[in-house]
Amino acid sequence: MVKNRKLSRAISDLGWRQFQTLLEGKAEKYGRDLRVISRWEPTSQICSSCGFKGGKLDLSIREWECLNCGSKHDRDENAAINILVAGGQSETKNGHGGKHKTTAKVAAACEMSTHRGATA
Repeated sequence: MVKNRKLSRAISDLGWRQFQTLLEGKAEKYGRDLRVISRWEPTSQICSSCGFKGGKLDLSIREWECLNCGSKHDRDENAAINILVAGGQSETKNGHGGKHKTTAKVAAACEMSTHRGATA
């Protein structure tokens, strides 16, 4: 079966589909969010700082510098950040590296306290 290129590809695709189905079941069971990005997303070719697409790189190149912004990237770390962004998450926990998000109620209370201080 492996010698037949089309059949081996179909078996491989079926295996990955079964793996994805198992992951979806586990994510639902434990209340997690599973997001799948395109398999053709060029995550190691895009600068995670500015979004510039540098083009195809040889696999032997492990570190590269963005031609647009000049930031230096490790190929794997850059790809991991781009995968997070493609999955709909920011590269940091709240965009500023904090541990929690500010809720609307807290933001409104802070805004009210600053207005009171200005009028008093």
